[in-house]
Amino acid sequence: MKRTLPLLVLGMMTFAAHVQAQQLKAKVFRDAFYYEPLLAEPRPARMMLLIPAWSKEFPHSQDPGTRFAWQISLGEELPIVTASNQVADGPLAVGRWGVGLWIPISFHVIEDFKDTSAPIVDTDYRFGFMVKFQRQFEKVGLGIRFVPWNHESTHLGDEYTILASRDPAFERINVSYENWEYGFSLEGGQLFSDGDVWKVRHGGRQPWGSDGYYSDHLLGSEDKTLTPSVANFEPSVGVEYRFSEWRGRQLYLSADARYQTVYTYHQTADNPELRQWSLNWQVGRAVPEGTKGTPLKQYFFQVYHGVNPYGQLRSQKDYWSAGIGFVFGL
Repeated sequence: MKRTLPLLVLGMMTFAAHVQAQQLKAKVFRDAFYYEPLLAEPRPARMMLLIPAWSKEFPHSQDPGTRFAWQISLGEELPIVTASNQVADGPLAVGRWGVGLWIPISFHVIEDFKDTSAPIVDTDYRFGFMVKFQRQFEKVGLGIRFVPWNHESTHLGDEYTILASRDPAFERINVSYENWEYGFSLEGGQLFSDGDVWKVRHGGRQPWGSDGYYSDHLLGSEDKTLTPSVANFEPSVGVEYRFSEWRGRQLYLSADARYQTVYTYHQTADNPELRQWSLNWQVGRAVPEGTKGTPLKQYFFQVYHGVNPYGQLRSQKDYWSAGIGFVFGL
């Protein structure tokens, strides 16, 4: 995978040289629907509530057992500039392509209603820069997403930390890193009926530098007592199928799988770092891509199983959560 980034950069340089010979229509602060996130993509930059929702107990939880734990995601992919050889808005016509720059910003919260004071367990913040490209061929579309730089900072909640500190084994670890990411998407329609839509995706991400996903020392200390993460590249695959539109929405099935690192802060020969496939899937109804003026974009039932996605709790494997979700927008 060390060759992936240079190849992507070379491809973008070649593409830029080709663009100079084209007549383009540039738009500033205008969104374009290139490489839209899979509906089941975990933690995209969008406004989402998962409630009612349940999950496996967290590490250092005071009360054992399944919890009622709702999840909140607030964010947006902010469009900066796009350029296309298609003047009209909307889906690209055959032979047309577009490219643009976005700034994705989001934060994600999970709250546990079972432990004392219903603690905020963790809050994660993400922001970066993202280039997206879309090209429409006769029967299939090609999408490319490249994130040259992204920052994620994670923070355990105060109430959760106070309760967890009762356990002598509890450690406060700074999970904070910068990473790059890529994605490829094949998209088409009319697989089984007129108006249906399908997508197949592959992607991956890796932190910049050799220090991995978290600091080598505990918060409040400079002693290097933690072993850095090693299995840092995390590939992903995803599929999605939307049925034909009915009453303004499409029934859909969407799944996203990622081979994720299980953070092991004290690695030894007998306690090596592990990895686990983490699957997020949804079934629900959503407005067609590009629809505007509909506040409720999507509602669904979701099940997740794999590595806990929150902050330093990514040391917990075989975590699960499930719930009913809603995505909002304008």
